[in-house]
Amino acid sequence: MLKVLYFCVSLFVSILVTNVWLFRFNKETPYRGGNANNMIEEFAVYGLDINMMYLIGSLKIIASIGLIIGLFKTKISVYSSLLMAILMTGAIYFHFKISDPAIKYLPSVLMLLCSIFIYFSSKKILKTN
Repeated sequence: MLKVLYFCVSLFVSILVTNVWLFRFNKETPYRGGNANNMIEEFAVYGLDINMMYLIGSLKIIASIGLIIGLFKTKISVYSSLLMAILMTGAIYFHFKISDPAIKYLPSVLMLLCSIFIYFSSKKILKTN
């Protein structure tokens, strides 16, 4: 049962994060920080420049790919989920920093909780194998 849940949650996080960074990058969503209409505006609202946006986006895509690879090589999930958790903690911080309402940082909180679950699940799966 744990492996099935681990598989589903890993896939969920990977698909959702990839969707946001590759397919919804220039689209308005109700979760963008402040009154931003796209990713570039959102990072500007947080006081971060475009280079930081691309760095964070690249790290999130790398972590997402790692979660997919982790479905076959569980040890990779330990590192990928930890990276994703750190990045989502940062996202939550910046939403708080600009006093966003809770609905705006709800996806980041959900991704953080999922990443924590993946981290501990992958460690447990590794112990049992």
